[in-house]
This record gives sequence, C-alpha cells and structure tokens, in this order.
Amino acid sequence: MVNSRKALLMKKNNKRVAPVIKDMPLSSRSELEIFFLNSLQEMYDAENLIEEEYSKVENNISSSDLHGILTEHFGIHLKHLSRLRKIFEFKGDLPERKKCEAIDAILCEAVNHLAHFADDLQNWEVALVLVTQKLTYYKIATYGGLAHLAIKLDYPKAATLLAVCVQEEEEFIANHLNGIFNAYLTSHIDVRKN
Repeated sequence: MVNSRKALLMKKNNKRVAPVIKDMPLSSRSELEIFFLNSLQEMYDAENLIEEEYSKVENNISSSDLHGILTEHFGIHLKHLSRLRKIFEFKGDLPERKKCEAIDAILCEAVNHLAHFADDLQNWEVALVLVTQKLTYYKIATYGGLAHLAIKLDYPKAATLLAVCVQEEEEFIANHLNGIFNAYLTSHIDVRKN
C-alpha cells in the first residue's frame, strides 16, 4: 500500500510530494490524494460505461425530441470524458478506470427496466428518461464533491473543470430533462385516462 500511495502523490523535482495544505497532516493529505484519484478513476469508468450503454439504446429511441435531447447530453458526456483526461494529465497520471459500483448498479437496473418495457415503446422511453435523471443526479453529486475536494487539495484547474461538469448537468436537467419527463408523464397519464 505504501508504494501505491507514493505513486499517487504529485511530482516535484523527480520526487513525489503531497500538495501543501495548511493544518493537515501529511498522512491525511495522502489519504485524500488516494481518495481523489480513486474517485476520478471511478468517474472515468462511469463515463465510459455510460458511453457504451448509450450506443446500445440510441437507435431504439423513436421520439425525435427525446433523441435530440439525449444526443445533446451525449455531447456533454464526451466533454466530461475530455475534462477527466485533462485532470489526470494535470496530476501527471494516465487515465485509468476503476469500477464505479454505483453507476454499474444504475445501468444494470436500467437494462432490467428497459427489457421490461421492450414491447411498450412509450413506457420504454419514460424508463429511459428516468435512468438519465438518475445518472445525471449521481454525476452532479460526485463531480460537485470532487470539485470541493480538488479545492482542498489545491488543484484549482481540476476544481474548475469539475465545477463546469456540475453546471452542465444542472443546466441539462433544468433546460431539457425535467420538461421532457413531465411531458412524457402527462401524455402517458392522459392516454390512460381516455
């Protein structure tokens, strides 16, 4: 474990040292460095998993509005992957994936829900929007927490990039996802009433 900790610390003069943080013992900084890197690796895995799963469902979306919104969100997702690579680069690390259990669980649940509604396109698309909401809120919480941690660890560039990810996800929910979810639910309920 000692060797992996050393590998996770910042480079300086061919030696690895932790960033200077006032009033924090070196061991605490080292632990936060490890946690930060592991969390970045998990989000890198999460974004890659989302990319893989989206490619499997993209062609099944019949609503042009929903397809357009999710295609736009996929573009945001690609920016997140690029930012994560930049953060790894800032830290002198190569992008590496560590299994993100939370996203994996949400995606497994999604596969089950989408399979359940395989013959009911309207409900399939409602389930897809709900999954997108779950993924988006998870990403907001995680990127937000990582941005604060990056500030604490004195990585201002990383903090900025992570905060932009949060902002993009929040804007996506406010400008697109909430509206289409409400529209789907309203139209679905109206169809059932008639």
